[in-house]
Amino acid sequence: MNPLGRSGLAVSALSLGTMNFGADWHGVGAIDDATASSLIDLALERGVNLIDTADIYGRGAAEEMLGRILKKRRSRFLLATKVLGQMDLDDPSTGGLSARWIKKALDGSLKRLKTDHVDLYMPHGWDPEVPLEETLKALEAAVKAGKVRVPGCSNFSGEQLASARGRFAFDQVQYSLAARFPENDLVPVAERDGVSLISWSPLAGGLLSGKYAAPAASGRRAGADAFPYVEPQRGAALVKVLQAVSALEGSTCAQAALGWIMGKPFVASATLGARTPAQLAELLASKPLSPRAAALLDRASEICSRP
Repeated sequence: MNPLGRSGLAVSALSLGTMNFGADWHGVGAIDDATASSLIDLALERGVNLIDTADIYGRGAAEEMLGRILKKRRSRFLLATKVLGQMDLDDPSTGGLSARWIKKALDGSLKRLKTDHVDLYMPHGWDPEVPLEETLKALEAAVKAGKVRVPGCSNFSGEQLASARGRFAFDQVQYSLAARFPENDLVPVAERDGVSLISWSPLAGGLLSGKYAAPAASGRRAGADAFPYVEPQRGAALVKVLQAVSALEGSTCAQAALGWIMGKPFVASATLGARTPAQLAELLASKPLSPRAAALLDRASEICSRP
């Protein structure tokens, strides 16, 4: 377990993401209740204590599925969800980070999740239309009301995180061997303010699993349609190094990529997406890399991420 900023909570180094629960969000492929329930059982068995979701995933579908299937297991997990995205495409008032919408959106999330509180609650990104102070006060009111335990943020830059003046415990951002840009501005601010990072897409949309190195490989969208996007030539070069390192470590490529993240002291947890229990079991068997392997991947990923 790793400390979550200065919140007093501890989170597992690997956490379970739910973007594919109940809806084909961003083309990741939907899973049904039975499969999702099996993933939750396995996560619990392997020591995972954090489940991450968002109101915008399937516009409520992921939260509704979690509410249906968690049941008595709810007390065994820390539950995280997010607010920002427009929930009704015909109504622009159903999104953003105004105090009015945060209150309404949080109540909607709690209803779908069938719980009286969430443990982690976060803006899903920056809202240029709303003063940050209004958002912060709304989140603090939710904490005071007992509906949220710990507020954080998602996809905030270093400058944006700094403007919160230490009032967030964590920032959930894209971070992987193929996406190290948070180290440039965000990590120094996070370390200074005692804020943890939570990594989303730690396998770069499946690229770092080593299974989809070919540009048009089935199972991972290519080019500009990839989510998240990774420049193809650099991604392929990085995967070659990752394959060599995983062979040295006696692990799979995915395990080595996750092991690299697990060795970063500023990352509290890496959020995993999985379609099957077998896939999740492989990922949850990851462990921190040896210093030599971590150094090799540090160097290779630095070269591949140069402009």
